[in-house]
This record gives sequence, structure tokens and C-alpha cells, in this order.
Amino acid sequence: MIKWKKTTYPSTFIKLSDELAKVRSMLSADVYNKNTEKYRGKQEHSISQLGIFAELIARHLMENNNGIKYKAALFLEERPVVEADLIMQGIGEIHYIDVKGVRSGGNTLRVNFKAHNSPKKKITHYLFIQPLNSLYARFCWFTHEQVSEWTVVMSTYTECYELEIPKNN
Repeated sequence: MIKWKKTTYPSTFIKLSDELAKVRSMLSADVYNKNTEKYRGKQEHSISQLGIFAELIARHLMENNNGIKYKAALFLEERPVVEADLIMQGIGEIHYIDVKGVRSGGNTLRVNFKAHNSPKKKITHYLFIQPLNSLYARFCWFTHEQVSEWTVVMSTYTECYELEIPKNN
């Protein structure tokens, strides 16, 4: 059973993530082109928008929890950067968090296999965020070690770790 928590978010995040995704997709067009393994096809915009939307909600969560000290990666860079989306000060340790968006009707949590196992990308935790409607989203946390134990599957374009979201969860 996945331990979900619910949160609200400003409805402006929907349009803002759409606008930022257009710019991010333009900036990274050469990275995600048809001749690369990172190619996303016609899904490029929706994948980028969902990721930005999840990052906005993650920042909203951090801001609404007094006392949390964190640093967020930039939304827009000239080229995609291999780093944590959030770096959060924990009790006696630092958490490097990769934020992952889950489609509203999605029934799996996924993490790219190569990115997860890359020594260049330091990640200690994954924060999954799934919008439920135009006001509410739910989120859950997993450690890097927990994700390493998930099933490895082939998605549309690449291998990934996958955990099915049980029905009624």
C-alpha cells in the first residue's frame, strides 16, 4: 500500500506549467530529438508539462511547511541539467529529491532506469505527485533504495523502474 498524502494547490499552476513546458521543450529540442534515446515523440509537451506541474506543487509543499529549508533547481535552463529538483535540509542530513509527476488517471509510478543508476545524478528520495482535480493533488515519498527494488520494465522509449498503484489506493 502506497502512503499518499493530499494537498491543495493554486489553480494557476495548470496554465503556468503549460506555458513553461512550451519554453522548456523549445530549449531542449536538440536533446529530445528523434535521433536520441531520450526522444519522447508527440508526448514531449505533456511529459514536460506534467513534470513542471509536479515541481510547482513540490515547491508549494515546501513553502507551506514552516521551517523547511530547501533549494530548488531552475525550471528553465538552456540545456537539461542532471541534478536533483529539490535539495532539502533534513535532520542531520541533506535530501536530494527528484520530483516525478504521475498522470491524473495513471496507475503506475515510474523512474527512468539509467537516470536512477547514474553516478552523475545524486538522488536520495523521489517525490511522486499526482493531480486529482483542479484543486487537489496527492503525493508520496520513496527512497532511492526502495525504488531500486521495484520491477524493471520497458516503457514506450526506455527501461524504467515501475510500481503499480493498487486500485482504491
